[in-house]
Amino acid sequence: MSRLIEDMLHFVRLEQKSDHFHMEELDFSALVSSVCNDMALLKEHGIQLTSEIEERTKVVGSREQLSRLLSNLVSNAYRYGRENGTIRVTLKSEGSNAVLSVSDNGIGIAPEQQEKIFHRFYQVDASRTGTGTGLGLSMVQEIARLHGGAVSVESTLGRGSCFTFKMKKTKN
Repeated sequence: MSRLIEDMLHFVRLEQKSDHFHMEELDFSALVSSVCNDMALLKEHGIQLTSEIEERTKVVGSREQLSRLLSNLVSNAYRYGRENGTIRVTLKSEGSNAVLSVSDNGIGIAPEQQEKIFHRFYQVDASRTGTGTGLGLSMVQEIARLHGGAVSVESTLGRGSCFTFKMKKTKN
């Protein structure tokens, strides 16, 4: 219950932008690498997390919020991943954008549910896990918007999902 309340309060702050999130130029590559190194230690369900991170990718953003965005995506990949499966995190540049992707070879998401997953409290299959609040992906979407970016999903039922977050990078 406390996790739900904490998530709800955080989500409302994001929506209302009532908190003044500290935005700074940061080394997004180092941040992504750090989060991946920490989350790879989880090794839930025998899932292996790998990463391919382009160095010196800089953005202006909130370190805390961007860490939360990536942590939420990786946590979902673990939660809905296949036993002894894989999670792959990539960070690369595409023109003026930094592109962060989290892909897995898990259960996937049916096409008719792919837009709904970003709605508050929506859970594709709440019976599979009692640990989620249904706010993680809606928070990811709000964090993306807060940073002038966007998040999208590509998924095939039974084969896995790939979530992609794009935002402007700073000039190196």
